Amino acid sequence: ALAARYETGIALGRTGRAAEALDLFRSLVRDRTRAYGAADPETLRARHVLGVNLGRLDRWEEAVAEAREVGAARARALGAEHPDTLVSPDTLVSRRELAVGLGRLGRWDQALPIYRELSGIRERSLGDEHPDTVLAHADEAHCLERLGQVCYQEP
Repeated sequence: ALAARYETGIALGRTGRAAEALDLFRSLVRDRTRAYGAADPETLRARHVLGVNLGRLDRWEEAVAEAREVGAARARALGAEHPDTLVSPDTLVSRRELAVGLGRLGRWDQALPIYRELSGIRERSLGDEHPDTVLAHADEAHCLERLGQVCYQEP
């Protein structure tokens, strides 16, 4: 039932019904926390999507706060020394969401180090040609453009 609610919320958000998705994810996070705890990976995944829907509603301050909290909770759950703390797909998605939110708030100078770190992690773990690496470089280039810098890469 919880998994079905999660998928319903995803569909609501993707079809432009972010306010409904936000309400659904708030209740889902509450129920998952009660049943499995705040550090449960699926609880944190639901919190992440809650933050995504905050962004879809242009509630960027709240979205950034949620992304920070989810990222910190994921790091605590794995432990600071665990290799997956920096490179797990869920952790990387949380960090990208934080950078996106910071950019939407015009805080490109704060977003840039996150984008650069994500690009480096993706390169090292996936290689230069992987679609996620290409996307990470595009995010970084966009951030540099917003900062008024020129992004040049040698051929």
